[in-house]
Amino acid sequence: MTTRDGVKLSGTIIVLLIVGVLIFLGLRNREKPVPYEPPRPRTPITERKVRTPRKPKVVVSQDTTSTNAAAEETISMRQLRHERAVMFLPEGDPIPGFDTKGLVEDTMAAFRSNAPTEKKLELMNQIAMIGDKMVMPAVLEALEDKDEEVRTLAVEAMKAIDDPAVVEGVEKALKDPDPDLREEALECIATLTPEASLNDIIMQALNDPNEDVRENALDMLTMLVDDCMMPSLDYALKQGDADTQETSLTLLEQLHEEGSHNALQPIIEQGLLSQYNEVRQMAVSILQEQTGQNLTTYEQWAKWYEENRK
Repeated sequence: MTTRDGVKLSGTIIVLLIVGVLIFLGLRNREKPVPYEPPRPRTPITERKVRTPRKPKVVVSQDTTSTNAAAEETISMRQLRHERAVMFLPEGDPIPGFDTKGLVEDTMAAFRSNAPTEKKLELMNQIAMIGDKMVMPAVLEALEDKDEEVRTLAVEAMKAIDDPAVVEGVEKALKDPDPDLREEALECIATLTPEASLNDIIMQALNDPNEDVRENALDMLTMLVDDCMMPSLDYALKQGDADTQETSLTLLEQLHEEGSHNALQPIIEQGLLSQYNEVRQMAVSILQEQTGQNLTTYEQWAKWYEENRK
């Protein structure tokens, strides 16, 4: 073999080696095939949860960084009002170092002079963060303003006040033309101690033309259930629809179990005479369970109650 032939053979071997290395590297780096996975079945539309859109609330601005805005989205308004109420001192200026009285006077002056709406909103945003009955004079002025956003801020201010002083404001708000505002106003009494003066508010709301307002009034009555709220329970049994009457019967049963001697009377006089058959049956069932008497008619129960009332 000549030298030239040896060189050609060596070159051929080198080329083959290079090609082999390239092929090996290509095979090694090639991605492994991904196994086929069938798509997950989609949840039928009829089984998905549908959220009912709510009317957006007025955002109460804050001068300092706070997590209250986020908290309002995750905890109940009732709990939030309680937390706000215990933050402040029971006597004197609710916020030490802040001129609350001056703010209230400035706000009332703004309403009486018919200041621009922007100015009223600015002042009411501050009022809404106080959480004390001191601001109620300004709130009452705001509830009469023609601007709905201003009136809504007045309701937000009352929600932060855990005091019977809000009763007058709630009564005024329940006459507002906006049903959403009337519904929200009822939330202001959720943390109050049950007292007879709240009956007028509940009965007014139970007679509201808007269904949401009536339902919220029943929710508030559930929170305030007490002997002193008997007029509202009696009214609900007279005027409410079947669901309202059944809820009222349940609350009256609860009162009787807690020792109330007055709870059976409306069950007999209103529940047994309801226009709804299911309500009458429920009333009989409650009476039999609570008294151990196997009576069925209104006449029988009325006679028994007269003979056994304390």
